[in-house]
Amino acid sequence: MSFTPGSKHGQMADINMTPMIDVMLVLLIIFMVAAPMLTTGVDVNLPEAKTGKSLESEALTVTMTDDGRIQFGKAFVQLGVLQKQLREQAKLDRKRPVMVRADHNLPYGRVIAVVDSIREAGFSQVGFVTQASLEAEGK
Repeated sequence: MSFTPGSKHGQMADINMTPMIDVMLVLLIIFMVAAPMLTTGVDVNLPEAKTGKSLESEALTVTMTDDGRIQFGKAFVQLGVLQKQLREQAKLDRKRPVMVRADHNLPYGRVIAVVDSIREAGFSQVGFVTQASLEAEGK
């Protein structure tokens, strides 16, 4: 038995797409607003630099907070665990740059210990994340 649109004896078999499209547009807007908020990180007081370029989109990031904690990915790790995780990443792509975000109040030796761990894991491209100085922004 088939129904034809507008027949006297049958029902119209068309699906009303308007409510579904409305729901999908609302979900799209919600995800567009929420997506930038999903990128979380630890706030660190970065040193300033007048020169530099951005590699953060393609680089691995190791963050060192002012109290000496190390964050890799979304978790805080100890130095030995960091080196193990970096070795696993190096098996996938050794040429990927690793960026170190270190608070400027950290002792120099602590930062160098992390950089040594990164290099021992097999990465040769190690850089430091800084914030632009006020002088560089004015130029």
